[in-house]
Order: sequence, then structure tokens, then C-alpha cells
Amino acid sequence: MLASAAFITLGGCGARSTLDAGSPPAETDVAPDVPSPVTPSAGAPPVPPNVPPEPPLKPCASVSLTIDELRPSVTVLVDQSYSMVVGYPTRRSGQSRWDIVRQALMEPSEGVVPRLQSRIRFGLSFYTSYNGSSGGTCPVLSEVAAATDNYDPIRSLYDATAPGDDTPTGAAIAQVVSRLQATPHPGPQVLLLVTDGDPDTCAQPDPQNGQQEALDAAARANAAGIDFYVLGVSLDISGDKLQQLANAGQGQRLDAKWGVDADAARPYQASGSVSELTEQLQQILERVPLCEVQLEREVDAAELQAGSVTLDGKRLQLNAPDGYRMKDTRRLEIVGAACESLKNAGRRLSVRISCGS
Repeated sequence: MLASAAFITLGGCGARSTLDAGSPPAETDVAPDVPSPVTPSAGAPPVPPNVPPEPPLKPCASVSLTIDELRPSVTVLVDQSYSMVVGYPTRRSGQSRWDIVRQALMEPSEGVVPRLQSRIRFGLSFYTSYNGSSGGTCPVLSEVAAATDNYDPIRSLYDATAPGDDTPTGAAIAQVVSRLQATPHPGPQVLLLVTDGDPDTCAQPDPQNGQQEALDAAARANAAGIDFYVLGVSLDISGDKLQQLANAGQGQRLDAKWGVDADAARPYQASGSVSELTEQLQQILERVPLCEVQLEREVDAAELQAGSVTLDGKRLQLNAPDGYRMKDTRRLEIVGAACESLKNAGRRLSVRISCGS
């Protein structure tokens, strides 16, 4: 008797699977289904295979900078309100708040501007108003844009300026930040606020209810990548308000306390002597990064690994002690001996990422 065989047909495929392992698969004269090739009509170009498109190439991130262009930019924003004529550290002191700040910044042999002007791009902005918006322009700003070797233009502005009237701190910060954003700088950007009293607003110059507006403006400076510091030049602005401004400018929670909370920003209260205030300003400026470069776009670690960074023609190594590292997706930091060379004798830094050969 012939052995029976059971077959299962897989629908639509033309293939068969036998449950009888000893029986060979049955022969069939039916050819398997094969897709017909696509034949272009006469004169038509060949039809390309269905290949997924290549991902778009990331744009070249190329920066070539003279060292002067890379130096940090520090804009000193000085309160020009009338209360700056008051004596300091006490109201009966022979020197005014205005005078002590000017001497600490501008004294020809020891001031921070003449001493550091070749390494830092200094700018200066004074701010005030004359009865807020009802008095005309608010804020009233008098400015010298940041540049190296900028002592003479800054001194000329100081010589031509005297304390005015009100203190629209928030509006002044916002306007200076907008200007800095409109003229981007590849090096670090710093805004140092020097003020002697509670802020008011352009809408309401009196009483002084401008603290929230000033906090919002300081937070926007931080969000724009601008390092923000505040120096109080009287006890009229101290304690919580000075601390809040410092915290907002560094992106920290407003209620953090310096010396208590690890995440608190440091608020600076001006010393009563020119030499000590000069030292305080020096301490603030020592926090300014001198060896950072801003990239044109965000980059990732893999791109950076394949990129090229050179200082005066010498290639620097990624993550080497005397090379460079990725600070964040938009900033590189030159470190070690390479940083010292950059500050003291370097001429040109070149960065090329995803730029081909």
C-alpha cells in the first residue's frame, strides 16, 4: 500500500512544507513567482534602484580667529543715578561712590582697565533716566563698545559723564544684552553690573519697584550665554536683593544664599578703599574664561573627535592636558600649556569640524 503524505500549502508563496520527513518534496512544474524587471521605455533613463537617501551632511563648523578676536569681552554697566554722588563707605566719607568706582577701574597705574586692557576687551556703559519714560528716552545709555587697548576711549567717556537721576536697572541690562547679541563675539561675553541702589523702572521711576524687572533681565543675560556679575556700591542695595540679582545672572535659584547653599552665586559688596575695590574687581575678572571659543552651531562628540583645532599651525589634541576639550555643545576650551600660549603669545586659532579635507 502506498504511504500517504500530508502537505501544507503556505498561502500565496507557492512553497510547500511536508510533515513526512522521509518523503522527498514533491516536484512541481509551477515556476516560482518572480517580479518582472521594470523596463524603461525607449529613450528613457534607467530606473534607479529604490535606495534610501543619504542623511544630510552637517554644515561645516569652521572658525579661524586672531587671538584678539578670541579674547573675552567685558562690558561694565555702571549705575549713573544721582545717589552715586553720596560718600562711600559712609555718607560723610570724602570720596563718593562714583569716584571710588572710577579710580578702581581707571587709575592709570593700578586700575583694572589699564592693567588688563591688552588681555580683555573692555567696554563701558553708563545708565540712568530723567523721570523714566515721561522724561524722554529711557534708559539713557552712554557707551563705549568693547575692544582691547580701550583705556583712552573709556577714560574720555568717564571725563564727559556725571551722575544723572534715576536707576532703570532692568531696562538697561536688557538693552545692553540686546546689543551684545546683535554683535556676537566668538570669545566669552561678560556683563558686570555696578550699582548703588534698588532699581526702578522706566514706567515708574519712583518708588524703586524694579527688582523683578532687573531679575528678569539678568536671567535673560544668562540664557543668552552672557556671564553676569553684580557689585553693590552701598548698603542701599545689599542682602537679599543683591543676592537675587547674582543668582539670576548665574542661572541659580533666587533664594540660594552665598556661604550657605552650594548652588548660590556670589554677590559682591564693594570695599570702602580704592585698593581693596580694585582687588575685588580683579577677583571677578579672574573668573572670566580666557581660553574659550564659541562655535557657529552645536556639535557632538563624534564630530569633534574627527575635527581639527590648531594654534599657530600646531595641531592640538582633544582631551589632552595641553590641548582642548568640549565645554558644551557650542563651546570649546583650550587648556594647559596651550591656554597659556594662547593668552601670552598666540596669534591665530583655527577650528574645523565636519569640513571635509
